[in-house]
Amino acid sequence: MRRHSKALRRQSNDNANSPQGAQRSRQRCPVPGRVGARLAQSRAAKQVRLTRRAFASLQSGVLGMVSRREVEALARQCGFYVRKPREIRAFEFCLCCALASAVEAKRGFASVWRLLAAAAGVDVARSAVTQRFGEGSATLMERVFHLARERLPTPEHPEMLGKLKEFDRVLADDGSVLALVPLLKKLFPATRTNSVAAAAKLHATADLVHRRLVAVELTGERHSELKVVRAQPIVANTLYIRDLGYTDYDHYYDICVGKGDVLARLKENANPVVVEAIEGVRAPKQSVGKKLNDVQLVKSSDRFAVLVELRTSRGPLLMYVVGRRHPETGKYHRYLTSLPPDLFSIDELVTLYSLRWVIELLFKLLKSSFHLDHLDTSDPQALRTHIYASLLAAVVFTAVAMTAATAAGIATSAISPLMVGIAAPLLALPLLLLWLTRKLTAEDLAEAILRTIAHGCRDQNPRRTSAKWGRLS
Repeated sequence: MRRHSKALRRQSNDNANSPQGAQRSRQRCPVPGRVGARLAQSRAAKQVRLTRRAFASLQSGVLGMVSRREVEALARQCGFYVRKPREIRAFEFCLCCALASAVEAKRGFASVWRLLAAAAGVDVARSAVTQRFGEGSATLMERVFHLARERLPTPEHPEMLGKLKEFDRVLADDGSVLALVPLLKKLFPATRTNSVAAAAKLHATADLVHRRLVAVELTGERHSELKVVRAQPIVANTLYIRDLGYTDYDHYYDICVGKGDVLARLKENANPVVVEAIEGVRAPKQSVGKKLNDVQLVKSSDRFAVLVELRTSRGPLLMYVVGRRHPETGKYHRYLTSLPPDLFSIDELVTLYSLRWVIELLFKLLKSSFHLDHLDTSDPQALRTHIYASLLAAVVFTAVAMTAATAAGIATSAISPLMVGIAAPLLALPLLLLWLTRKLTAEDLAEAILRTIAHGCRDQNPRRTSAKWGRLS
């Protein structure tokens, strides 16, 4: 049997090596070319499905935030259409104003004019774009910004799903100074007039968990940030994280009465009376009734917590003061809060206060990527238009980042808003073409590039150029 099996194997190998055997083998196996074609077709079909899915996600998450019908209706209400004919429509104007803030650093009318020519195909004089900036455009941009902001989805932050779910929102306020042209010094007087003649201040309230602005207000630089905050209504079940510039015990009293909570830095010169020593205090019973700066702390501990009484015009207010020693300076960073120690530990309160950095990052994004501090105009209404255009651009690219995260199956917090702002100039024109339902074929892109150069990059002073070089002709 062994000899017989060996002979059979030898015979099969000889048949396979023969031309006839090779031909029969090729007939039994699939042709490699057909396999490659099938794989290519399968990959192409998969890519088409992914492309369609990405477009549907972008259309529902970004392009559907603001529709043409809504913007045109708002434009008629705001008085945007004053002059006829109406070559520049309100929908194209709003989108170009917003996305132009990400494309060019110098904020003016030329960037909007260039985008109108490139994406919308609107071939008008530069003065026609300039005349569109007025009270109607400022009101329109403000209302479109609020409309888009309200439609932003609120995905959960996976790293903040613990104790923060006890609050409806975690808010912080801050203000940023915007340098303006000197001609606006009467409307927006600056604080340091020896260096800057005119300056405005943008006051913003940010949702720290979802990393977005929920309210903005524009005032002069000399306007108090605390007055803006105190004019806002107190929302129950909300945690307010306050900086040193917003220290006001009466305001803290109003927040606590309104069933909100406060976490703030305590000023170095603050010296309230200790009502109860909770942690890290030597002789706790003897410390009751003393001033906070007179209380002796345990040297072996790097943290402390006490209950203090604050004096307000509305009556006494009991709050907690917690502190943690900085490892490098050896000084205590002290925080004032209405949150009880059994709900948040000292380390958790310090980490919670560091969330204020979110609003600083939002202002950095607005200034560095959407050029909020490059406002080269002396018209107050054009100034408002440019400011709300930058704010609208921030909302749009926030929606783009959230849509990209959802499509990729990752958390929204995994995407850096600053990196999105850096990539914004590359994304502005394709996003605008998609929003205006323009085709993105190679021919259309080539036409957009040439139209941008031909209409948006013309010599702005041809007479001077002709007078200078025309003598050589």
